[in-house]
Amino acid sequence: MRTLNTQLSRWLLGASIYLTGWYYEGPALQAAQMGAISLLLMAAFFSLLSGDTLRIRPSLVEWIFGTAFLFAMLVAWFTGNVLSTMYGAMLLLVLVGMSLLVRHRTASELIVVFRWAYVALVASVALLEHQDLLASLTGSVEYGLGLVRYQPLGMHPNLSGLVYGGGALLFFQRFLAAPRNHQKAFALAMVGLCLCVLLAASARAGMLALAVSGGTGFILIALRGSARSRISLVLAVIAALAFVLFKWANIKEYLTLILDLESPTRGVDSGATGRTDIWRAGIELIFADGVRMLTGTGIRSALPELIGFPVESSYINTALEHGLVFGSLIVLAFAATACRALKHGLRPGHPHYQLFLAGLMVVFILAQSIFNRYLIGVGNPYSLWIFVLVLQLNLRPIAVHRTAQTQRPAFRQRTPGPLSSGRETFSH
Repeated sequence: MRTLNTQLSRWLLGASIYLTGWYYEGPALQAAQMGAISLLLMAAFFSLLSGDTLRIRPSLVEWIFGTAFLFAMLVAWFTGNVLSTMYGAMLLLVLVGMSLLVRHRTASELIVVFRWAYVALVASVALLEHQDLLASLTGSVEYGLGLVRYQPLGMHPNLSGLVYGGGALLFFQRFLAAPRNHQKAFALAMVGLCLCVLLAASARAGMLALAVSGGTGFILIALRGSARSRISLVLAVIAALAFVLFKWANIKEYLTLILDLESPTRGVDSGATGRTDIWRAGIELIFADGVRMLTGTGIRSALPELIGFPVESSYINTALEHGLVFGSLIVLAFAATACRALKHGLRPGHPHYQLFLAGLMVVFILAQSIFNRYLIGVGNPYSLWIFVLVLQLNLRPIAVHRTAQTQRPAFRQRTPGPLSSGRETFSH
């Protein structure tokens, strides 16, 4: 019965992740989003019902998230914003559900569930929208409209940059860890398909975030990596440079087209004035009211229909909704988790590249969040995965601590932390 409940929990979670990848407008979108949340909570319930939930005390990150969501809910309730109050309550329930899922004895399998959900999403794109994907991937331009940006399963191109750019990292991690050649080939094919969706959507923020993640990984491996990893890195860079030099004219022409660099509104000549003006308006709104600056106005209270303009930055959005105090703590929790994962993933003599890639995944969403507002969210697959990942990387098992204390009566040793390279955080 325990095994059945665990398997049912995983299937419900996979269905929840899959539903968050569909974004067709109208009642179907609302039904998909609410259905995904319901399935996630049911997955947590069956996970708890299996009886294999470990007794692990709440981490500091869970306390930060829980207190921030509760405070935002109370602020919204006090100001009479019913919708924001409901969002706060929903996020609290999701946080509890995720906390249960990451405490299950088979929590390392969660990443496998996310990968298979991504496989189902990419397969749906290939089966249902392959013509639109290929047209946008080749740089389809319509008179009076400009570049036609692909919207996978109705998803906004900017959001698809986060979802499928992050998906590429998720499968690249699998490529490094897979023990068999056919598994590596499948993971690499999924990386390529995710990047194709990213290019077809002309999601420049996602591409830039991938470049930041790749640059971060390159620098850290060059400074702290093993000799073998450095040699592999040098060979990969030489091969990439050779290909770019050989095909420079074609690459330049394609990137100019697919990145829409000559567009009067999105191109180089536009000077990014639209987005910087929005950022300036958002910052002015934060500091316009001293009380709002400290307390925020509640979750989802910074929507365009409420404040009059879109907030195209997670950091400004978080400050508006949670206030500067809790907003800063939330961002700091993500940044600290990324730093610790990167540090422990490249521990001298004991590299743990799956953990290192996990840190780069968090770096990716932190970089992407400069241009979009998806840092705290459960309505898309990648934000949902990062939420699970950050919680998972900050757990401190009580059982491990007690065992360590009983096994070392003669002298005291440091208990391994949750991000130590010896602890398997992800499934092989």
